[in-house]
Amino acid sequence: MSKQLRKLFTTWLFLGLALVGLNAHAAWWEFGRSDGEPVITDLKFNRVDTARAEERVVLAREDLELGVITVRGRAEVRRGMIGLVEYSIDGGQKWLKATLGDRGLFSFDLRPELEREYDFRIRALTTTGQVSDQDDHSFFLMVSALNPQDGVRQAFMQLLRAYMDENRSAFMRLVSRDFEGNETALEDAITDDFRYLDNIRIEPNIARVAQFDKTYEIYFTFNRSVQARSGQVLSDSAATVAGFVREGEGFKLSRLAQPLIFGVSNPDEIGDSVTGESVGRNVLRLDPRTGEASTQTQTPTVSGSSINSGTIISNITSQTQFEGFNFDMDDETAENGVPPAGDIAFARHTQFVLYFKNGVESQQIGGTIDSVTTAPATGYANQPEIIDPALGVYALKLLGNKYAVIEITAKTPGGLADSGTVTFRYKYQPDGSRNF
Repeated sequence: MSKQLRKLFTTWLFLGLALVGLNAHAAWWEFGRSDGEPVITDLKFNRVDTARAEERVVLAREDLELGVITVRGRAEVRRGMIGLVEYSIDGGQKWLKATLGDRGLFSFDLRPELEREYDFRIRALTTTGQVSDQDDHSFFLMVSALNPQDGVRQAFMQLLRAYMDENRSAFMRLVSRDFEGNETALEDAITDDFRYLDNIRIEPNIARVAQFDKTYEIYFTFNRSVQARSGQVLSDSAATVAGFVREGEGFKLSRLAQPLIFGVSNPDEIGDSVTGESVGRNVLRLDPRTGEASTQTQTPTVSGSSINSGTIISNITSQTQFEGFNFDMDDETAENGVPPAGDIAFARHTQFVLYFKNGVESQQIGGTIDSVTTAPATGYANQPEIIDPALGVYALKLLGNKYAVIEITAKTPGGLADSGTVTFRYKYQPDGSRNF
């Protein structure tokens, strides 16, 4: 039975059981199966969860460990015991045995060639000869030679093409299931964009791609022009951020910051932060009730949330180089000396050092950045540097009576001549208040 037919059969069987009110004691995996039919309930390729994959799985070289994929999973059966787990990488022509442990746990290693497509299948057998449906976990597997940053750039450009072509289905296929904003609002908003705007043209300039945990954030500026329903041509330009996660065949959109590049009719339900550099800029807005488009001033906060972003400061070379950060520009800056030109800067000597611009005051506070809604009113000290700053949250009183909080989440020192990295998250309030 094909995977699609099995899913359809499973749905109708479940509805039938509910309607007749049978006192069934079957577990979730047993709908459409006998008690003795096994099922594979967990499947991971190194750290990548592939249990829900249906057609293709594309891994990156960084997902390999010394060129190897270690596949781990679990096979279960309601009645009986799992006696064997087999896998195939050629569509079932040849089957190989996995190492089987206790309670149906299994594992095996693959050493794939880059850019080669494998027809992967896996099945479990019970000691009485019952076999799982190999179509449940069959997909084409490939390890891409592209590095993740190239994959993110490629996904971003695909999104732009789908948007400018006004292809809603192609656009939404590139949106993650775990989109951090309101995914339904995003789809409704791009539908309004396509209904009321014509000749959408966007020219992006990608500044950098940074990894933050499992998210890759792409920082870019753009020039945009659209034709409104009235016939007027509107244009805007700004800087913003889009986040991507690896999912399915590649990378998909997981978050958007304001000003929005897509879905301009509903920014507060779609954008989860505001890019500091664009505060005060005139950016495109669309009223979905009237279809009227205009440019409006970008405010510093998202309704119901606060400015919250992250970046990676990299290439902090021993003794000589600094990497700085400007909150109002939401951007890294090269530094040539102390004190730094940016609001803050990191350097690495024998230890990491956090430097502050002249006039910037700081203090370490407790909790996490997510719990900070107001910067402290007092307690700041004018200290030019902190040697080996601890992981945690720091409140900053910047020049011009502006406030920021940063949370240092990781420090990677590197070798004596290698670059190190500091990862931090931040909130920035440019309007002079202490509220985030």
